[in-house]
Amino acid sequence: MLGADVLTLRTTGRRSGQPRDSPVFYIEDAGRYAVVASNAGSPRSPAWWLNLQAHPDAEASVRGVTHQIRARPATETETAALWPRFVAMYAGYDHYRSIATRTMPVVILELR
Repeated sequence: MLGADVLTLRTTGRRSGQPRDSPVFYIEDAGRYAVVASNAGSPRSPAWWLNLQAHPDAEASVRGVTHQIRARPATETETAALWPRFVAMYAGYDHYRSIATRTMPVVILELR
């Protein structure tokens, strides 16, 4: 996908309770993964982020290895440090941020 690194995030549906798989761009940072809940700048948050807010324990498959993770929003300091790396990986994130009418959170996926 555009030359960026992609992981498959397996969340639990907040209403259905069913597993949901979502491919997302990611970066590795200090033994954890970080992703952006951009939904291409849409006014609505991506379903996977809503699912993680309801059920933060999930799975991330990276290069054929599945990891148990716990998701949380990045702090402002973490977001400020990670954002330039996301834009370097995929410049579309800056465009999404410029058109978004909501905050697009950076989400930290910590290994459990």
